Amino acid sequence: MIRLLTIAFGVFLSVATVRVALAQNAEAAFSDAEKESIRTEALNAILANPEIIREAMAILEAREANQALASVLSDPNTPILGNPDGEITLIEFFDYNCGYCRRMADPLQDLLAEEDNLRIVMIETPILSQESYEATRVALGVNILGGYYSDLHFDAMTMGGRSNGDSLLDVARDLGVNVDVLRAVMSSDAVEDTISRNYEAMQSLEISGTPAFVVAGSASPTLLTDINIIRGAVPVEELRSAIEMLQFGS
Repeated sequence: MIRLLTIAFGVFLSVATVRVALAQNAEAAFSDAEKESIRTEALNAILANPEIIREAMAILEAREANQALASVLSDPNTPILGNPDGEITLIEFFDYNCGYCRRMADPLQDLLAEEDNLRIVMIETPILSQESYEATRVALGVNILGGYYSDLHFDAMTMGGRSNGDSLLDVARDLGVNVDVLRAVMSSDAVEDTISRNYEAMQSLEISGTPAFVVAGSASPTLLTDINIIRGAVPVEELRSAIEMLQFGS
């Protein structure tokens, strides 16, 4: 509660400072007495309207989430499935050798088939092993080359055994990808940079494992609204419910 009040005080103090400065048409400094008066007014407003705290926290959390996701959403090498201009965004943090991530592969395909207005952003976060890391390098290389990422991703998620660089190269070859060209791309700085950004976004959102999801409105390709972070392999109904809440505004 103290943390919430501190945040709320800061918000009100900033707003009050701007309003007074504009009224006086100057950047005047406040005395201790004036600051105390502002704090008292802020506290009275919070006590009279406690929903202010929830609103302030929602704004703060959305701002922090957008900052954490900005680099991956603006990265041209981040794989996008579904409608790239969809008004609803579903983000998945995943690892190819995560059993729970594999369980979510079929439900995600169902959502893709059901929702014409859904953009799915695939955040490759190979946290389980070097094998996962090598698999991710292949997948991102295929995405950069274009055309086959979706097929490769779901093939890798539904095949038996562990995924690694060699197994995904075999999948890419079967899909018709030029593996010699792919090897050059997957070793590029672009792939390494994307993986680094993905790790940073995961850490900033305090996501410690895979899978993890973000369901949000898409104000623009790089700006999310009504952000809902869902951790773990949840029933697809939970993801579908979060999507429907955004669709119907409830």
